[in-house]
Amino acid sequence: MEATWKSAFRWRLPRPDLSNVGLWAIAAGHALNHGISAAFTLLLPFLAKDLGLSFVQVGLLVGMRQVMSMVVNLPAGVLVDSLGHRERLMATSLAATILPYGVVLAHPSFYTLLACQAVVGFGMFLWHPAAITSLSTRYPDRRGYGLALHEVGANLGDTLAPLAAGVLLALLPWTGVLAVHVAVSAVLAGVLLLALRAPTGVDPPPAREHRPRASLRGLGLTLRNPALLVLALVSGVRSLTQNGLNTFLPLYLVYSLHLPAPLLGLYMTLVQASGLVATPIAGTLSDRIGPKRVATVGMTTTSLAVLAAVLLGATPAFVLVLAVLGFFLYSMRPALFRWAIGVVPRQHEGTTVGLLFTAQSVFSALTPVAGGAVADRFGLVVVFYAIAGSVLVGNALLRWVPDLNKREGDESTPHHPRS
Repeated sequence: MEATWKSAFRWRLPRPDLSNVGLWAIAAGHALNHGISAAFTLLLPFLAKDLGLSFVQVGLLVGMRQVMSMVVNLPAGVLVDSLGHRERLMATSLAATILPYGVVLAHPSFYTLLACQAVVGFGMFLWHPAAITSLSTRYPDRRGYGLALHEVGANLGDTLAPLAAGVLLALLPWTGVLAVHVAVSAVLAGVLLLALRAPTGVDPPPAREHRPRASLRGLGLTLRNPALLVLALVSGVRSLTQNGLNTFLPLYLVYSLHLPAPLLGLYMTLVQASGLVATPIAGTLSDRIGPKRVATVGMTTTSLAVLAAVLLGATPAFVLVLAVLGFFLYSMRPALFRWAIGVVPRQHEGTTVGLLFTAQSVFSALTPVAGGAVADRFGLVVVFYAIAGSVLVGNALLRWVPDLNKREGDESTPHHPRS
């Protein structure tokens, strides 16, 4: 066991070159996909004041994308499996994510914004099945690393785009800032899509015939796959944990620990920064030693770190605990997705991705409401005990799902698990 872990860490991470330009382009596209909407979220207070929107209307705008997530994810996965043409679907996704904001600039009103967010939600969640299955097909020997780099792209977009928007707001009105983001994102999207079409220097994957009826039958088979259903449930628990901490950790830091706003921002950034470091490491280890070990270690450590954060309070060790929490919380996602697409046939990977994102959306939507009710009745600390307990339950469920073997080259059958 020790030798296996040592050999995994000695393995060198893939660097950008002609053979993996698509991997980096897809990750950068994910950054654009998340970045422009993250910038728009930062602009919302200024936009709402300018247009005279109520808080209810702002809430509807924010919630529309989450509603589209629950509606679109699974059909988008079936669409990818049915049609193929992943690069075209990624191009459609980026267009639907970027261009509606141009319509907002031309006709700024609440109903234009609401329609914009519906289309943007469609584009954002069409991206994941197309991009993740493309990574799996293009790079079958480093699928875990590809998924991790894809996740890093989203994290960077969510972090850097609002920062850029905040700087630009010191110089421009919100309309000018949004126009800059639309223009820059459109140009970068065009460059990335050209990169995806460029020759890679390696043999392309064999073409596959896509049949809509076969994909619909595959949906039924996928929904009857017990290993996949468990992994979708656990992926939902992981999303519950992330959304719960994003919602209630700032409240705990302010209400219970009485931290000032600058320190609050620093602590939350520490969690995100640790996640940026963790995701490529977790993806690489998933390829080398199997995703089961990575996911179970991540879930166990996350549960313990949540408890430690509550028990330690405002002590010097609290900063270290937050770093550990962010590292292992974000390490679970690439491992779980790597595991899930390994227990289904390749032709059903899009449906699988859609199923996992649907489970995540359901849990993410319920977490703030359920957690708020628990906090109001029993206290804020109890929410963290509940989160830690849910992670332990999810970890226990993973014991029933076998790990993957190394049959990465088989394109027509599922990767048979091993105990």
